[in-house]
Amino acid sequence: MKGGGTKVKKARIFVTLVTVLLVTFTLFAEEKVLKVSTEQMTSLDVPFVVSFSELLDFVGYDFDANWNSIRIKDSKGKDLPYQIVDVDQNGRISSPDFLLFVFKNEANIVVSDDWDLDLLQFEPAFTIEEKDGEYNVVNKNFTVKVNNHGLANFTKFGNVEGILYNELGTARIAGWSGSTYYVDGKLGKHVETTSMGLTVKDLKVFDPGPVAVTVQAVLSYEELPGLTQKITTYIFKTGDVLVENEFSFSNYVDIMKLQVMATAPLTTVDDGSLHITPMFRRVIWAEQLGITPYEYWKERGAVEIVDENAYVVFPAIDSMKPLWWGATYAFVSMEDWRANFSEKYGLIAAEILPQTSVVYSDLKKFVYNDFWFYESREFRDGIFRWIPGELNNYEATKGTFEGTNEADWMMKFKAGDEVTYTRYFSIYSAKNTVEAIKLLEGRAHEIQNLKLIVQ
Repeated sequence: MKGGGTKVKKARIFVTLVTVLLVTFTLFAEEKVLKVSTEQMTSLDVPFVVSFSELLDFVGYDFDANWNSIRIKDSKGKDLPYQIVDVDQNGRISSPDFLLFVFKNEANIVVSDDWDLDLLQFEPAFTIEEKDGEYNVVNKNFTVKVNNHGLANFTKFGNVEGILYNELGTARIAGWSGSTYYVDGKLGKHVETTSMGLTVKDLKVFDPGPVAVTVQAVLSYEELPGLTQKITTYIFKTGDVLVENEFSFSNYVDIMKLQVMATAPLTTVDDGSLHITPMFRRVIWAEQLGITPYEYWKERGAVEIVDENAYVVFPAIDSMKPLWWGATYAFVSMEDWRANFSEKYGLIAAEILPQTSVVYSDLKKFVYNDFWFYESREFRDGIFRWIPGELNNYEATKGTFEGTNEADWMMKFKAGDEVTYTRYFSIYSAKNTVEAIKLLEGRAHEIQNLKLIVQ
């Protein structure tokens, strides 16, 4: 009897010890916390995207992270919906994949080394209807059609239907096929197209989640061998469409135009829409006239003052008497945002930059770098390497490109080069121009002040 009792006692001690150890491990599970914040200026949630490769850099390689334990907490500790885009489609979280969520003010990304935790599940905020190689991405507030080249098009917002805001992130590409510039100085055959003229190599529309729908397309330009465009589009439930355009080169290519665009911003449904933008920091046409950008637009009756700041406001389909050429404006600085606004429908179709762009004081550098166009009811920005003769007709710009010729102007890409443009193309609601301007200023501030830090 005594022997039997001892064995039972030892077994109980063993069970107790194991239990204590398990509880101890549970209590001392470690967490890494990354804080995402912005300076909240509007009532809208702010979209956020980060790759797991970046998260790993922040968390550290010496932390045994269970990525399935990931949680997004608001400032009060409440779980926020999130989703993971399995970009490489390997069925598990890996470096190329993306984490998406929306938040206000601040949120915490929490990762544990507790391997008993699993991903949270949330109801999707979208449905996807596929027909004839195109996809209708439907949210309770809007519909976006994704065409067979992976380009997003707003077709419905609230009660308004039609061509609202088209081809978000499409590219206009012009260059020289078969260039032998470094051999004999010749450029070859001039070719030009948009993304719709490229060959689709791959198109993925990922499953809808509680936050967004992600689309990824890979396109190649057969006329310019070695040029590939990869468009990654995140359609957020907030009405923001974040487009990341990556242009990569595996061959030498001479480029005249490499511009990202959005077409028909509200002008098809309302030809009375207004174009609005912060006052440009630089306008080459104004310099040629010896006046300021403010004076240039004031002469055209296109200045509106809001909160003591000047904005350019004019009818979106009016050419506004350009100094030369047919574009409403060209060779102007890229500002934080620009938009078309329909007071008739109370809608804004906006382009927002993720950060304030640099404006070069040197004229040649300014022209050779990215600048804005508004032409043919299209937002265009990026590389434009055609030097117009009109630059030599005015004293302020005369002689800047003296001694150069067409072949010298081109942007010369070699194998391994990459160019990336990130833009937010969004639709919002506003009652009037002043409200629209205030909302856009606030929204741009939120987007441009996103921060990710380790707690």
